[in-house]
Amino acid sequence: MGRDLYPFPVTRDEVLEALASHLQAEWGKLLAIRAARRIRHAAGNGWAVEIVVPAREGDIKLGELEIDEETGAIEHPLELKTIVDAIRREVASADVEPPEAVDPFGDVTDEVKGLLDLDDSEEEAPHSTVEGTPQEIYARAQSLLQAGDIASLQKARTIMPRLLSEPEKRGAVLIWMAVIERKLEQVPLAIGYLEAAAREFADRFDLSALEKAGAIALDMMGEEIFLKSTISHLVQQCRERMHPVANMFESPQFFAATEDQRDFLGDNTEVRTLRVGDTLVKEGQPSRTVFIVKSGLIGVYLEKPEGGDRLVRCCYPGWLLGESSVLVDGDPRATASLRAERPTEVWAFDAKTLRQVMDENENLRHRLAATKQIHRIDNFFSMHETIRQLDVAVRDDLLGCIQRVQTFETDSVIIEAGKEPDVACLVAKGEIAIFAGAITGEPALVLGADRFVGVRDAMHAIAPATTAVARAGSTVALIHAGLLRTLAQASPEHVVAVLERLG
Repeated sequence: MGRDLYPFPVTRDEVLEALASHLQAEWGKLLAIRAARRIRHAAGNGWAVEIVVPAREGDIKLGELEIDEETGAIEHPLELKTIVDAIRREVASADVEPPEAVDPFGDVTDEVKGLLDLDDSEEEAPHSTVEGTPQEIYARAQSLLQAGDIASLQKARTIMPRLLSEPEKRGAVLIWMAVIERKLEQVPLAIGYLEAAAREFADRFDLSALEKAGAIALDMMGEEIFLKSTISHLVQQCRERMHPVANMFESPQFFAATEDQRDFLGDNTEVRTLRVGDTLVKEGQPSRTVFIVKSGLIGVYLEKPEGGDRLVRCCYPGWLLGESSVLVDGDPRATASLRAERPTEVWAFDAKTLRQVMDENENLRHRLAATKQIHRIDNFFSMHETIRQLDVAVRDDLLGCIQRVQTFETDSVIIEAGKEPDVACLVAKGEIAIFAGAITGEPALVLGADRFVGVRDAMHAIAPATTAVARAGSTVALIHAGLLRTLAQASPEHVVAVLERLG
Protein backbone atom coordinates (compact mmCIF):
# COMPACT_ATOMS: atom_id res chain seq x y z
CA MET A 1 0.00 0.00 0.00
CA GLY A 2 1.13 3.55 -0.65
CA ARG A 3 1.40 6.38 1.79
CA ASP A 4 -0.03 9.81 1.09
CA LEU A 5 1.49 13.29 1.20
CA TYR A 6 -0.96 16.06 2.14
CA PRO A 7 -1.40 18.43 0.46
CA PHE A 8 0.03 16.70 -2.59
CA PRO A 9 2.52 18.81 -4.63
CA VAL A 10 2.76 18.90 -8.41
CA THR A 11 5.75 21.12 -9.23
CA ARG A 12 9.35 19.91 -8.79
CA ASP A 13 10.06 22.35 -5.93
CA GLU A 14 6.84 21.37 -4.17
CA VAL A 15 7.67 17.68 -4.55
CA LEU A 16 11.12 18.14 -3.02
CA GLU A 17 9.78 20.28 -0.16
CA ALA A 18 6.89 17.98 0.73
CA LEU A 19 8.90 14.78 0.51
CA ALA A 20 11.74 16.28 2.56
CA SER A 21 9.24 17.11 5.33
CA HIS A 22 7.78 13.60 5.09
CA LEU A 23 11.19 11.90 5.35
CA GLN A 24 12.20 14.19 8.24
CA ALA A 25 9.12 13.11 10.17
CA GLU A 26 9.59 9.41 9.36
CA TRP A 27 13.39 9.03 9.50
CA GLY A 28 14.86 12.18 11.02
CA LYS A 29 18.24 13.08 9.50
CA LEU A 30 18.99 9.52 8.34
CA LEU A 31 17.70 10.12 4.79
CA ALA A 32 17.95 12.93 2.26
CA ILE A 33 16.68 13.64 -1.24
CA ARG A 34 18.82 14.55 -4.22
CA ALA A 35 16.69 14.96 -7.35
CA ALA A 36 13.15 14.67 -8.69
CA ARG A 37 12.06 13.83 -12.23
CA ARG A 38 8.59 13.73 -13.75
CA ILE A 39 7.51 10.35 -15.11
CA ARG A 40 4.66 9.45 -17.49
CA HIS A 41 2.44 6.43 -17.07
CA ALA A 42 -0.47 5.19 -19.13
CA ALA A 43 -2.70 5.92 -16.12
CA GLY A 44 -1.33 9.39 -15.40
CA ASN A 45 1.73 11.32 -14.26
CA GLY A 46 3.96 11.02 -11.23
CA TRP A 47 7.33 11.89 -9.76
CA ALA A 48 10.40 9.75 -9.08
CA VAL A 49 12.62 11.15 -6.31
CA GLU A 50 16.15 9.91 -5.60
CA ILE A 51 16.68 8.99 -1.91
CA VAL A 52 20.10 8.65 -0.26
CA VAL A 53 21.72 8.11 3.13
CA PRO A 54 24.17 11.03 3.56
CA ALA A 55 27.60 9.79 4.67
CA ARG A 56 31.01 11.37 5.16
CA GLU A 57 32.50 9.28 2.35
CA GLY A 58 29.64 10.10 -0.01
CA ASP A 59 25.96 9.40 -0.50
CA ILE A 60 24.65 5.83 -0.18
CA LYS A 61 21.96 5.53 -2.83
CA LEU A 62 18.73 3.77 -1.87
CA GLY A 63 16.93 4.21 -5.18
CA GLU A 64 13.85 6.26 -6.04
CA LEU A 65 10.49 6.79 -4.38
CA GLU A 66 7.65 7.11 -6.85
CA ILE A 67 4.68 9.37 -6.10
CA ASP A 68 1.35 9.36 -7.93
CA GLU A 69 0.48 12.88 -9.06
CA GLU A 70 -3.30 12.63 -8.54
CA THR A 71 -3.56 10.63 -5.30
CA GLY A 72 -0.34 11.73 -3.62
CA ALA A 73 0.41 8.10 -2.71
CA ILE A 74 4.04 7.06 -2.28
CA GLU A 75 4.39 3.76 -4.07
CA HIS A 76 6.35 1.17 -2.06
CA PRO A 77 7.43 3.36 0.90
CA LEU A 78 10.91 2.75 2.29
CA GLU A 79 11.33 0.08 4.98
CA LEU A 80 14.08 -0.15 7.57
CA LYS A 81 15.39 -3.39 6.03
CA THR A 82 15.94 -1.64 2.68
CA ILE A 83 18.04 1.06 4.34
CA VAL A 84 20.05 -1.38 6.46
CA ASP A 85 20.78 -3.64 3.47
CA ALA A 86 22.01 -0.65 1.40
CA ILE A 87 24.36 0.48 4.19
CA ARG A 88 25.71 -3.08 4.63
CA ARG A 89 26.41 -3.34 0.90
CA GLU A 90 28.26 -0.02 0.98
CA VAL A 91 30.39 -1.12 3.95
CA ALA A 92 31.19 -4.47 2.31
CA SER A 93 32.22 -2.85 -0.97
CA ALA A 94 34.47 -0.38 0.88
CA ASP A 95 36.50 -3.30 2.33
CA VAL A 96 37.39 -4.62 -1.13
CA GLU A 97 40.71 -3.41 -2.54
CA PRO A 98 40.23 -1.76 -5.94
CA PRO A 99 42.02 -3.55 -8.79
CA GLU A 100 45.33 -2.06 -9.94
CA ALA A 101 45.02 -0.01 -13.11
CA VAL A 102 46.39 -1.86 -16.13
CA ASP A 103 47.77 -0.26 -19.29
CA PRO A 104 45.77 -1.95 -22.10
CA PHE A 105 48.76 -1.60 -24.43
CA GLY A 106 51.28 -3.11 -21.97
CA ASP A 107 54.74 -3.07 -23.51
CA VAL A 108 53.51 -2.22 -27.00
CA THR A 109 55.86 0.30 -28.60
CA ASP A 110 54.82 3.84 -29.55
CA GLU A 111 55.20 2.93 -33.22
CA VAL A 112 52.61 0.13 -32.93
CA LYS A 113 50.28 2.40 -30.94
CA GLY A 114 50.47 4.88 -33.79
CA LEU A 115 49.35 2.20 -36.24
CA LEU A 116 46.28 1.55 -34.09
CA ASP A 117 45.15 5.21 -34.19
CA LEU A 118 42.47 6.09 -36.76
CA ASP A 119 43.38 8.58 -39.45
CA ASP A 120 40.50 11.07 -39.38
CA SER A 121 41.64 13.43 -42.12
CA GLU A 122 38.97 14.28 -44.68
CA GLU A 123 41.20 13.22 -47.59
CA GLU A 124 41.95 9.77 -46.19
CA ALA A 125 38.61 9.10 -44.43
CA PRO A 126 35.63 10.52 -46.35
CA HIS A 127 33.18 9.22 -43.72
CA SER A 128 34.74 11.17 -40.86
CA THR A 129 32.72 13.67 -38.90
CA VAL A 130 33.46 17.32 -38.20
CA GLU A 131 33.88 18.26 -34.56
CA GLY A 132 32.46 21.48 -33.20
CA THR A 133 29.19 23.17 -32.36
CA PRO A 134 26.09 22.70 -34.54
CA GLN A 135 26.66 26.23 -35.87
CA GLU A 136 30.20 25.31 -36.96
CA ILE A 137 29.03 22.09 -38.58
CA TYR A 138 26.23 24.00 -40.31
CA ALA A 139 28.70 26.56 -41.68
CA ARG A 140 31.04 23.82 -42.91
CA ALA A 141 28.17 21.98 -44.63
CA GLN A 142 26.95 25.19 -46.24
CA SER A 143 30.44 25.90 -47.57
CA LEU A 144 30.71 22.40 -49.04
CA LEU A 145 27.27 22.65 -50.60
CA GLN A 146 28.09 25.98 -52.22
CA ALA A 147 31.32 24.54 -53.66
CA GLY A 148 29.11 22.16 -55.61
CA ASP A 149 31.73 19.68 -56.86
CA ILE A 150 31.26 15.96 -56.29
CA ALA A 151 33.96 15.66 -53.62
CA SER A 152 32.50 18.55 -51.60
CA LEU A 153 28.98 17.17 -51.86
CA GLN A 154 30.14 13.76 -50.66
CA LYS A 155 31.84 15.39 -47.65
CA ALA A 156 28.65 17.37 -46.94
CA ARG A 157 26.70 14.12 -47.09
CA THR A 158 28.83 12.63 -44.29
CA ILE A 159 28.53 15.54 -41.87
CA MET A 160 24.86 16.56 -42.28
CA PRO A 161 23.50 13.68 -40.13
CA ARG A 162 25.33 15.24 -37.16
CA LEU A 163 22.70 18.01 -37.18
CA LEU A 164 19.71 15.63 -36.95
CA SER A 165 20.01 15.52 -33.16
CA GLU A 166 18.41 18.97 -32.87
CA PRO A 167 14.62 18.37 -32.99
CA GLU A 168 13.78 21.96 -33.87
CA LYS A 169 15.98 21.86 -37.00
CA ARG A 170 15.56 18.24 -38.08
CA GLY A 171 13.09 19.01 -40.87
CA ALA A 172 15.33 21.69 -42.42
CA VAL A 173 18.38 19.42 -42.17
CA LEU A 174 16.51 16.64 -43.97
CA ILE A 175 15.67 19.10 -46.76
CA TRP A 176 19.37 19.89 -47.07
CA MET A 177 20.19 16.19 -47.20
CA ALA A 178 17.61 15.75 -49.97
CA VAL A 179 19.14 18.59 -51.99
CA ILE A 180 22.62 17.05 -51.62
CA GLU A 181 21.41 13.62 -52.79
CA ARG A 182 19.63 15.18 -55.73
CA LYS A 183 22.85 16.93 -56.80
CA LEU A 184 24.61 13.56 -56.47
CA GLU A 185 21.86 12.09 -58.72
CA GLN A 186 20.55 9.84 -55.95
CA VAL A 187 16.90 10.78 -56.53
CA PRO A 188 15.20 7.89 -54.63
CA LEU A 189 17.30 8.67 -51.55
CA ALA A 190 16.51 12.38 -51.95
CA ILE A 191 12.78 11.63 -52.07
CA GLY A 192 13.13 9.51 -48.92
CA TYR A 193 14.70 12.44 -47.08
CA LEU A 194 11.96 14.77 -48.37
CA GLU A 195 9.27 12.43 -47.06
CA ALA A 196 10.98 12.30 -43.65
CA ALA A 197 11.17 16.11 -43.64
CA ALA A 198 7.49 16.36 -44.60
CA ARG A 199 6.55 14.13 -41.64
CA GLU A 200 8.56 16.38 -39.31
CA PHE A 201 6.78 19.49 -40.62
CA ALA A 202 3.38 17.77 -40.48
CA ASP A 203 3.98 16.77 -36.83
CA ARG A 204 4.41 20.48 -36.05
CA PHE A 205 1.75 21.62 -38.51
CA ASP A 206 4.37 23.87 -40.10
CA LEU A 207 2.30 24.30 -43.25
CA SER A 208 4.67 26.80 -44.90
CA ALA A 209 7.71 24.50 -44.61
CA LEU A 210 5.58 21.49 -45.56
CA GLU A 211 4.43 23.20 -48.76
CA LYS A 212 8.05 24.07 -49.65
CA ALA A 213 9.03 20.43 -49.19
CA GLY A 214 6.07 19.51 -51.38
CA ALA A 215 7.22 21.91 -54.12
CA ILE A 216 10.70 20.31 -54.18
CA ALA A 217 9.15 16.84 -54.26
CA LEU A 218 6.80 17.82 -57.11
CA ASP A 219 9.79 19.00 -59.14
CA MET A 220 11.60 15.67 -58.56
CA MET A 221 8.64 13.30 -59.01
CA GLY A 222 6.47 14.95 -61.59
CA GLU A 223 2.79 15.75 -61.01
CA GLU A 224 1.30 12.29 -61.58
CA ILE A 225 3.53 10.50 -59.07
CA PHE A 226 3.53 13.39 -56.60
CA LEU A 227 -0.28 13.48 -56.31
CA LYS A 228 -0.20 9.84 -55.15
CA SER A 229 2.68 10.36 -52.73
CA THR A 230 2.76 10.49 -48.92
CA ILE A 231 4.08 14.07 -49.11
CA SER A 232 1.06 15.23 -51.13
CA HIS A 233 -1.26 13.46 -48.65
CA LEU A 234 0.43 15.20 -45.69
CA VAL A 235 0.09 18.62 -47.35
CA GLN A 236 -3.63 18.12 -48.03
CA GLN A 237 -4.31 16.70 -44.56
CA CYS A 238 -2.52 19.59 -42.87
CA ARG A 239 -4.43 22.18 -44.94
CA GLU A 240 -7.78 20.56 -44.11
CA ARG A 241 -7.12 20.32 -40.38
CA MET A 242 -6.05 23.95 -40.15
CA HIS A 243 -9.47 25.25 -41.25
CA PRO A 244 -11.05 27.25 -38.38
CA VAL A 245 -14.01 25.68 -36.57
CA ALA A 246 -17.25 27.62 -37.03
CA ASN A 247 -19.00 26.16 -33.97
CA MET A 248 -17.48 24.96 -30.70
CA PHE A 249 -19.93 22.05 -30.63
CA GLU A 250 -18.19 20.55 -33.64
CA SER A 251 -15.81 19.14 -31.04
CA PRO A 252 -16.78 15.42 -30.73
CA GLN A 253 -16.83 15.54 -26.92
CA PHE A 254 -19.88 17.85 -27.05
CA PHE A 255 -21.96 15.80 -29.49
CA ALA A 256 -23.85 14.46 -26.45
CA ALA A 257 -24.92 17.95 -25.24
CA THR A 258 -28.61 18.79 -25.60
CA GLU A 259 -29.83 21.96 -27.31
CA ASP A 260 -30.57 23.65 -23.97
CA GLN A 261 -27.14 22.69 -22.63
CA ARG A 262 -25.46 24.08 -25.74
CA ASP A 263 -27.31 27.36 -25.30
CA PHE A 264 -26.25 27.51 -21.64
CA LEU A 265 -22.61 26.79 -22.45
CA GLY A 266 -22.63 29.27 -25.32
CA ASP A 267 -23.87 32.01 -22.99
CA ASN A 268 -21.09 31.24 -20.51
CA THR A 269 -18.14 30.98 -22.87
CA GLU A 270 -15.48 33.52 -23.78
CA VAL A 271 -13.16 33.67 -26.78
CA ARG A 272 -9.49 34.25 -26.00
CA THR A 273 -6.99 35.47 -28.57
CA LEU A 274 -3.36 34.38 -28.28
CA ARG A 275 -0.23 35.65 -29.96
CA VAL A 276 2.58 33.35 -31.05
CA GLY A 277 4.36 32.06 -27.94
CA ASP A 278 1.58 32.97 -25.48
CA THR A 279 1.13 30.32 -22.78
CA LEU A 280 -2.43 29.17 -22.13
CA VAL A 281 -1.55 26.99 -19.12
CA LYS A 282 1.71 25.75 -17.61
CA GLU A 283 2.30 22.17 -16.51
CA GLY A 284 1.78 21.73 -12.77
CA GLN A 285 -0.14 25.00 -12.34
CA PRO A 286 -3.86 25.15 -11.33
CA SER A 287 -6.23 24.01 -14.08
CA ARG A 288 -9.67 25.62 -13.87
CA THR A 289 -10.70 25.99 -17.53
CA VAL A 290 -11.58 23.78 -20.49
CA PHE A 291 -10.53 25.03 -23.93
CA ILE A 292 -11.54 24.27 -27.51
CA VAL A 293 -9.26 25.46 -30.29
CA LYS A 294 -11.27 27.72 -32.62
CA SER A 295 -8.48 28.69 -35.03
CA GLY A 296 -4.71 28.54 -35.15
CA LEU A 297 -2.57 25.98 -33.37
CA ILE A 298 -1.79 25.04 -29.76
CA GLY A 299 1.45 23.21 -28.96
CA VAL A 300 1.47 20.64 -26.14
CA TYR A 301 4.75 20.66 -24.20
CA LEU A 302 5.79 18.05 -21.64
CA GLU A 303 8.47 18.53 -19.03
CA LYS A 304 11.58 16.42 -19.72
CA PRO A 305 13.18 14.38 -16.90
CA GLU A 306 16.40 16.36 -17.24
CA GLY A 307 14.57 19.70 -17.12
CA GLY A 308 13.06 21.97 -19.75
CA ASP A 309 10.22 20.82 -21.96
CA ARG A 310 9.65 19.60 -25.49
CA LEU A 311 6.85 19.82 -28.02
CA VAL A 312 5.05 16.47 -28.32
CA ARG A 313 2.10 17.42 -30.52
CA CYS A 314 0.17 20.31 -32.03
CA CYS A 315 -3.60 20.65 -31.55
CA TYR A 316 -5.58 22.00 -34.47
CA PRO A 317 -9.07 23.59 -34.57
CA GLY A 318 -11.75 21.50 -32.86
CA TRP A 319 -9.37 19.98 -30.29
CA LEU A 320 -10.52 19.97 -26.63
CA LEU A 321 -7.95 20.62 -23.88
CA GLY A 322 -7.97 21.03 -20.10
CA GLU A 323 -10.44 18.28 -19.22
CA SER A 324 -8.58 17.64 -15.94
CA SER A 325 -10.17 20.81 -14.54
CA VAL A 326 -13.61 19.17 -14.49
CA LEU A 327 -12.63 15.53 -13.84
CA VAL A 328 -10.15 15.83 -10.95
CA ASP A 329 -11.46 16.68 -7.49
CA GLY A 330 -9.75 19.09 -5.13
CA ASP A 331 -7.04 21.21 -6.73
CA PRO A 332 -6.66 20.02 -10.35
CA ARG A 333 -3.39 20.86 -12.08
CA ALA A 334 -2.42 21.04 -15.74
CA THR A 335 -0.73 17.86 -16.99
CA ALA A 336 1.05 19.72 -19.83
CA SER A 337 1.97 23.23 -20.90
CA LEU A 338 -0.12 24.70 -23.73
CA ARG A 339 1.45 27.34 -25.96
CA ALA A 340 0.25 29.13 -29.10
CA GLU A 341 2.33 28.12 -32.13
CA ARG A 342 0.70 30.80 -34.33
CA PRO A 343 -2.00 33.45 -33.83
CA THR A 344 -4.77 31.42 -32.18
CA GLU A 345 -8.30 31.73 -30.83
CA VAL A 346 -9.80 29.39 -28.24
CA TRP A 347 -13.20 29.05 -26.62
CA ALA A 348 -12.84 28.91 -22.82
CA PHE A 349 -15.32 27.30 -20.38
CA ASP A 350 -15.02 27.85 -16.64
CA ALA A 351 -14.77 24.44 -14.93
CA LYS A 352 -17.75 25.18 -12.63
CA THR A 353 -19.96 25.93 -15.63
CA LEU A 354 -19.07 22.71 -17.40
CA ARG A 355 -19.44 20.64 -14.22
CA GLN A 356 -23.00 21.92 -13.90
CA VAL A 357 -23.81 20.53 -17.36
CA MET A 358 -21.95 17.27 -16.65
CA ASP A 359 -24.06 16.70 -13.55
CA GLU A 360 -27.13 16.69 -15.83
CA ASN A 361 -25.58 14.73 -18.71
CA GLU A 362 -23.85 11.46 -17.82
CA ASN A 363 -23.03 10.76 -21.48
CA LEU A 364 -21.09 14.04 -21.69
CA ARG A 365 -19.17 13.13 -18.54
CA HIS A 366 -18.24 9.73 -20.00
CA ARG A 367 -17.01 11.37 -23.21
CA LEU A 368 -14.81 13.80 -21.28
CA ALA A 369 -13.49 10.98 -19.05
CA ALA A 370 -12.60 8.96 -22.16
CA THR A 371 -10.84 12.02 -23.59
CA LYS A 372 -8.80 12.39 -20.40
CA GLN A 373 -7.73 8.74 -20.51
CA ILE A 374 -6.75 9.00 -24.19
CA HIS A 375 -4.77 12.20 -23.50
CA ARG A 376 -2.95 10.41 -20.66
CA ILE A 377 -2.03 7.53 -22.96
CA ASP A 378 -1.03 10.03 -25.66
CA ASN A 379 1.36 11.71 -23.21
CA PHE A 380 2.71 8.28 -22.27
CA PHE A 381 3.21 7.43 -25.96
CA SER A 382 4.94 10.77 -26.55
CA MET A 383 7.59 10.06 -23.88
CA HIS A 384 7.81 6.28 -24.45
CA GLU A 385 11.30 5.28 -25.57
CA THR A 386 9.99 3.16 -28.46
CA ILE A 387 6.68 4.75 -29.50
CA ARG A 388 7.98 8.32 -29.58
CA GLN A 389 10.03 7.30 -32.65
CA LEU A 390 6.77 7.24 -34.61
CA ASP A 391 5.22 10.26 -36.33
CA VAL A 392 2.34 11.97 -34.56
CA ALA A 393 -0.02 10.75 -37.30
CA VAL A 394 0.97 7.12 -36.61
CA ARG A 395 0.63 7.63 -32.85
CA ASP A 396 -2.85 9.02 -33.49
CA ASP A 397 -3.71 5.93 -35.53
CA LEU A 398 -2.43 3.73 -32.70
CA LEU A 399 -4.58 5.65 -30.21
CA GLY A 400 -7.51 5.08 -32.57
CA CYS A 401 -6.96 1.32 -32.24
CA ILE A 402 -7.79 1.45 -28.51
CA GLN A 403 -11.20 -0.17 -28.21
CA ARG A 404 -11.81 0.74 -24.57
CA VAL A 405 -10.11 1.17 -21.21
CA GLN A 406 -11.52 -1.34 -18.73
CA THR A 407 -11.11 -2.02 -15.00
CA PHE A 408 -11.54 -5.70 -14.11
CA GLU A 409 -13.30 -6.58 -10.86
CA THR A 410 -12.11 -10.22 -10.92
CA ASP A 411 -9.22 -12.12 -12.52
CA SER A 412 -10.13 -12.22 -16.23
CA VAL A 413 -8.66 -13.98 -19.25
CA ILE A 414 -7.85 -11.43 -21.96
CA ILE A 415 -5.76 -13.51 -24.36
CA GLU A 416 -6.15 -17.29 -24.52
CA ALA A 417 -3.40 -19.73 -25.52
CA GLY A 418 -3.91 -21.41 -28.90
CA LYS A 419 -6.56 -18.92 -30.01
CA GLU A 420 -6.10 -16.01 -32.41
CA PRO A 421 -6.29 -12.90 -30.19
CA ASP A 422 -9.05 -10.31 -30.52
CA VAL A 423 -7.04 -7.69 -28.64
CA ALA A 424 -3.61 -6.61 -27.51
CA CYS A 425 -3.19 -4.87 -24.15
CA LEU A 426 -1.53 -1.95 -22.42
CA VAL A 427 -1.54 -2.22 -18.62
CA ALA A 428 -2.57 1.14 -17.15
CA LYS A 429 -2.78 0.01 -13.50
CA GLY A 430 -2.33 -3.31 -11.76
CA GLU A 431 -0.93 -6.46 -13.37
CA ILE A 432 -1.36 -8.99 -16.16
CA ALA A 433 -0.20 -12.53 -15.37
CA ILE A 434 1.21 -14.65 -18.21
CA PHE A 435 0.73 -18.43 -18.02
CA ALA A 436 2.46 -20.99 -20.23
CA GLY A 437 -0.58 -22.62 -21.84
CA ALA A 438 -3.42 -23.34 -19.43
CA ILE A 439 -3.94 -21.44 -16.19
CA THR A 440 -2.29 -23.76 -13.69
CA GLY A 441 0.12 -23.11 -10.85
CA GLU A 442 2.11 -19.91 -10.68
CA PRO A 443 2.35 -17.60 -13.71
CA ALA A 444 5.50 -17.69 -15.79
CA LEU A 445 5.62 -13.90 -15.83
CA VAL A 446 3.80 -10.95 -14.25
CA LEU A 447 3.72 -7.63 -16.10
CA GLY A 448 2.93 -4.35 -14.35
CA ALA A 449 1.86 -0.85 -15.35
CA ASP A 450 2.93 0.59 -18.72
CA ARG A 451 3.70 -2.83 -20.22
CA PHE A 452 2.29 -4.04 -23.55
CA VAL A 453 1.01 -7.57 -24.06
CA GLY A 454 0.34 -9.43 -27.31
CA VAL A 455 0.91 -6.61 -29.82
CA ARG A 456 2.91 -8.71 -32.29
CA ASP A 457 0.50 -11.65 -32.11
CA ALA A 458 -2.58 -9.45 -32.54
CA MET A 459 -0.98 -7.51 -35.40
CA HIS A 460 -0.10 -10.67 -37.36
CA ALA A 461 -3.07 -12.85 -36.26
CA ILE A 462 -0.79 -15.37 -34.51
CA ALA A 463 -2.29 -17.73 -31.92
CA PRO A 464 -0.03 -17.35 -28.86
CA ALA A 465 1.32 -20.20 -26.72
CA THR A 466 0.53 -18.27 -23.54
CA THR A 467 -2.57 -17.07 -21.68
CA ALA A 468 -2.81 -13.50 -20.38
CA VAL A 469 -4.93 -12.86 -17.28
CA ALA A 470 -5.77 -9.39 -15.95
CA ARG A 471 -5.60 -9.40 -12.16
CA ALA A 472 -8.58 -8.18 -10.15
CA GLY A 473 -8.57 -4.39 -9.82
CA SER A 474 -6.33 -3.87 -12.85
CA THR A 475 -7.08 -1.24 -15.50
CA VAL A 476 -6.17 -2.24 -19.05
CA ALA A 477 -6.36 -0.45 -22.41
CA LEU A 478 -7.65 -3.01 -24.92
CA ILE A 479 -6.24 -2.54 -28.43
CA HIS A 480 -8.49 -3.90 -31.21
CA ALA A 481 -6.58 -6.58 -33.16
CA GLY A 482 -8.36 -5.90 -36.46
CA LEU A 483 -7.63 -2.17 -36.33
CA LEU A 484 -4.03 -2.92 -35.37
CA ARG A 485 -3.64 -5.21 -38.40
CA THR A 486 -5.13 -2.53 -40.66
CA LEU A 487 -2.65 0.00 -39.27
CA ALA A 488 0.26 -2.40 -39.87
CA GLN A 489 -0.84 -3.17 -43.43
CA ALA A 490 -1.05 0.53 -44.29
CA SER A 491 2.28 1.44 -42.63
CA PRO A 492 5.86 1.27 -43.93
CA GLU A 493 8.19 -1.43 -42.65
CA HIS A 494 9.93 0.75 -40.06
CA VAL A 495 6.58 1.49 -38.36
CA VAL A 496 5.70 -2.22 -38.20
CA ALA A 497 9.15 -2.92 -36.76
CA VAL A 498 8.56 -0.36 -33.98
CA LEU A 499 5.13 -1.83 -33.17
CA GLU A 500 6.57 -5.37 -33.05
CA ARG A 501 9.03 -4.27 -30.38
CA LEU A 502 6.24 -3.24 -28.00
CA GLY A 503 6.18 -5.72 -25.16
